[in-house]
Amino acid sequence: MVRVVNQKRGVTAADGSTKAAIERAALLLFARNGVDAVTTREIAAASGVSEGALYRHYQGKEALAEAMFFAIHTRLASEIRAAATRSNTLEAQARAVVSAYCRIADEDWALFSYHLLATHRFLPLPDDASGDDKDNPVTAVEEIIFAAMQRGELASGDNILPAAMALGVMLQTALHKVYGRITGDLTPRRETLSKAVIAVLKSSATPGEVQ
Repeated sequence: MVRVVNQKRGVTAADGSTKAAIERAALLLFARNGVDAVTTREIAAASGVSEGALYRHYQGKEALAEAMFFAIHTRLASEIRAAATRSNTLEAQARAVVSAYCRIADEDWALFSYHLLATHRFLPLPDDASGDDKDNPVTAVEEIIFAAMQRGELASGDNILPAAMALGVMLQTALHKVYGRITGDLTPRRETLSKAVIAVLKSSATPGEVQ
């Protein structure tokens, strides 16, 4: 059994609340063992509450897992959009977005890594008719690149591929941290990561732009 000690930082709940303790316990268990391998009994025990108390806050394990995933999913989208508004050049926007990713990851690595590992569980596949009606970081990055194309900083064309490649710089780096291949915070590496993202974007740039 995993016992959470002094871990009452909420994801959707107020810090210090019973709901926050449940969320934090579930988050650590999900990140360590995967959602399917964790039971509501284990979550309740780790958070120091009864199963009944857990069900007063959430309908079940899946609802809890989904709520925490989309809490950070929509926050990432919001932070990316906010970072992009602080500059009107693609290079400066890329640096701001990378800095935001690094800060969010370092602020709550357990939540960030859970989001990374649970993405395929909660986001629809292309043939899923239900779609994903929630704001998301991928669309936010695609829109930044599309706007750069409209301004003439990048050659007009497909904004999906450069967005995928730019996000890959951040997400593969984070995945290496999950697997212990790199250690420590991401923020001290933001300049290196920014240069890599900008290099990806330069591959589709109009000559003389994104210097």
